[in-house]
Amino acid sequence: MQIEILLRAGENPARRARTLLAVAFGCLLAATVAAAWPGAAESAPARVVVLGRTDATPPPSCPGKIVNNVEVVPCRVEGHVTGFQAIAGGVPRPYEVPFDGKIVAWSITLSRPSRTDSAKTTDEVGFFNEFLGRPSQARVGVLRPVEGSKPPEYTLVRQSPLQTLNRYFGSTVIFALDHPLSVLQGQVVALTIPTWAPMFAFNVEDDNTWRGSRKPEHCSSKEDIQTGHPHQGVGKTKTYGCYYSNARLLYTATVVKQP
Repeated sequence: MQIEILLRAGENPARRARTLLAVAFGCLLAATVAAAWPGAAESAPARVVVLGRTDATPPPSCPGKIVNNVEVVPCRVEGHVTGFQAIAGGVPRPYEVPFDGKIVAWSITLSRPSRTDSAKTTDEVGFFNEFLGRPSQARVGVLRPVEGSKPPEYTLVRQSPLQTLNRYFGSTVIFALDHPLSVLQGQVVALTIPTWAPMFAFNVEDDNTWRGSRKPEHCSSKEDIQTGHPHQGVGKTKTYGCYYSNARLLYTATVVKQP
């Protein structure tokens, strides 16, 4: 059975205790997978790494704020794209797999976009639903780089089940995988967003850059985003021709190395 673990900000003490138990359970999950791996009894303990985790994580954008009909705090999301960080908080290649193993879980940090029109904000959920489709969804995919390609191309070798995100807005949710995804050293774990997802940190430091599955010169206009196609065909190759700065895709992937 798939396990979903939520971590919310601003909790009361009792809920905070439950949150700590949830985090402990996430760690226990990785340890359990390691112990259950074939051959674990006669070999060294498995190594675990959380791809995309850094010392400091910026908050996701949204809801926005309007003052005198002027947007002073932007609400930005991403959609119709597959992407991964090239640099996260100054850390290069944070989603490159360092060893052969299995993805046992992944997480995504979501903001809580506004659902109402008022003097201070707009119906952001309604806008993104209309512009990019509903419901909010995401999954992770494993990419194999195509050697020598320029702009860079990647082949999708496997992906996780698709998750609907709306009920998790305002939290970080961890999805443990019923069927862990095999990965090889040098492959990249990307985030795929078929519709839209509010897991986007906007206007952050310039040591945060990411690459998206759009063609060069079709990176930033509304039409480019709305008509984009995420990378979801296993075995298919796409060009990742757009390189963005001052932004962060807020997700992680937990990888366990086979002993």
